[in-house]
Amino acid sequence: MTGSDHNKILAIGFGAFAAIFLFTFMLLLIVTTGVFVALGITFAKETGDNTNAGIGILGGVFTVIFYGVLGIICVLPTAMAGWKMLKRRKRARLYGIIASIVVVPIFPLGTILGVYGLWFFFSAEGKQFYSTNAGNIV
Repeated sequence: MTGSDHNKILAIGFGAFAAIFLFTFMLLLIVTTGVFVALGITFAKETGDNTNAGIGILGGVFTVIFYGVLGIICVLPTAMAGWKMLKRRKRARLYGIIASIVVVPIFPLGTILGVYGLWFFFSAEGKQFYSTNAGNIV
């Protein structure tokens, strides 16, 4: 396989992981926010004090912030790596290394993709591919 083939496989893999991360985080965000809002409404009805609904609002805000930060950490680097690698941009290797490290803990497919990515990016073939093809769309 050539460097271009390795690059394409990794770019598609990182794009797929970014989509899976985004879908998962959005689903968890919706469900968790719904649980907190329901908790706040139930707590307010049980006690008869409408100010107790604030726990639901506070939990919902915390949930949005939590999954937003998690999305920035997990979705953004993998999506950027996939995009930059497909377009063969300058910093594709850097984003690819970061994305490989992000997906390595996700057993088994993330581990396979992450180790494969790290192997390619640190191999002589990968270094040469990104030093000669950076910015060139072939």
